[in-house]
Amino acid sequence: MYAKTTLSELESRELDDAEADLRAVGYELRTQQMRPNVWEFETGEATNWHRQDEQEELHYVLAGEFVVAVGQDDDEESFEISEGDFLAVPPETWRQLEATESSTLLVVGAPNVKDDGIRADDE
Repeated sequence: MYAKTTLSELESRELDDAEADLRAVGYELRTQQMRPNVWEFETGEATNWHRQDEQEELHYVLAGEFVVAVGQDDDEESFEISEGDFLAVPPETWRQLEATESSTLLVVGAPNVKDDGIRADDE
């Protein structure tokens, strides 16, 4: 079988611990092996400084631009990604994305693990 939806059909949700709004693509489509979400950021909004326990993440910038910081302590690097760019991040890599303008980001994590994120302030 298959499942189909459009971005405009997905409800935008605010989460308690995130600045950006979430459109839960995977929840709507009931994906089994991956966890796709669309995040909508206003200028200056950022993700928490975090890594994943198991999920490798693929990021695709649908609109806008981000400054990405990856690594930790002395091994930290920053760079920009913008509309049309892809970014793959392994689970153990610390990362933070900050929108430099109103931006939309597709993030696909695999495997499909709920609550897989580990925030730096949780360790």
